Amino acid sequence: MNDDHDPTRTDDTQRYAPLVLNLGRALLHVGSPAHRLESAMQIMADRLGLKAEFFSTPTALIVSLGDSHQQQTFLVRSEPGSANLAKLSDLSAVMEELADGRIDPETADKRVRAIDTAPPEYGWWSAIAAFVLIGGGVASLLGGGWRETLLAAPLGAVAGLTVIWMRQHLERSRLINPLAAALITFLGTLWCGFDAQTALMPAIIAAMLPLLPGMDMTTASRELATGHVVSGSSRLAFAVMIFALLAFGMVLGGMAGQAIVGPIDLAEASPRPTWLPFAGVLAGAAGLMLLIQAHRRDWIWILAACLIAWSGANVGVWLGAPVIGAFIGALAIGMAGNLFVHFTRRPGSIMHIPGLILLVPGSIGMRSLAALLGDDIVSGIETAMLAGIIAVALTTGMILASILLPPRTTL
Repeated sequence: MNDDHDPTRTDDTQRYAPLVLNLGRALLHVGSPAHRLESAMQIMADRLGLKAEFFSTPTALIVSLGDSHQQQTFLVRSEPGSANLAKLSDLSAVMEELADGRIDPETADKRVRAIDTAPPEYGWWSAIAAFVLIGGGVASLLGGGWRETLLAAPLGAVAGLTVIWMRQHLERSRLINPLAAALITFLGTLWCGFDAQTALMPAIIAAMLPLLPGMDMTTASRELATGHVVSGSSRLAFAVMIFALLAFGMVLGGMAGQAIVGPIDLAEASPRPTWLPFAGVLAGAAGLMLLIQAHRRDWIWILAACLIAWSGANVGVWLGAPVIGAFIGALAIGMAGNLFVHFTRRPGSIMHIPGLILLVPGSIGMRSLAALLGDDIVSGIETAMLAGIIAVALTTGMILASILLPPRTTL
């Protein structure tokens, strides 16, 4: 019998189609980039004996199942997803069990749908705690001292409360980024108006770090480098738009604050105790665990990733070359995550994502747009170029890590 017309393949397509579509939709919901999503889906299809082709963007997945004579094409539509490491880990476990034959496709489909529709690992309070911990922790890593840390923590709480309130309504949620940036900058400007020894920029950028699309910018670079042009271009355009909205909010909030307290001088950062950056890494790791919805058992791996990223960034500071520091940090994080996959058979993203968040050029991109909106064109363009080069360095480091130490899985 001609293999192209084998009826068993048509039966397999009908049997596995719901699982494939639901799995793809779930991976979109947890923010999987195109190069990882398509690779994981293709590996799963091959293990199931399916002829399949996949094409993904940040908001859609096109799936074609079957051969050229009896091909069926499906479209899965989704809102842009955000990182959820707990669900990603659970989905990966289902895929492993299905591939090993420990569960049947119907059971796997039920578990995938249950994982996709499950509530977040942590409640609304975790978002506020995450913003506070990340803001207070990262301020010292951005060059701030104890004064900037004390300012960034409450500003992080303001950002978290704003996000929770705005997300309750669809139309309101579209204004989260400019409104949160405006409130943070306005309150920070008022603070610095009464305390001239506090540096404003490290504090407000640290408080806004969970909103910065630096991770999207780095992911877009990775997608473009791996040939996923449509997904990479759309993700990059989305990141630029978020940067612009945040920068507009910063300018608006700064103008409103200075209308009350007068012009704010660019003060030097306050003294930074030697222990403060290490404490900042610990607080930032705890905040990231809550922000990206990781399992509690993964806190040690997230902390390790943050320490590796911090060490890489310090190498760049020591060399006077932040680009080299970003490359070394990404290479080390990539290899550590791939080793984690090898020994635990769990997604490398558990280490990759938190480590890269601390290395991504979000704060640099924010400074660039703020300079451009302040009519400092030359400084703004120079800083924007640096942010882009750092994103490329991160991408190169991650790709080289996958070559030197190939991961066991693509997630």
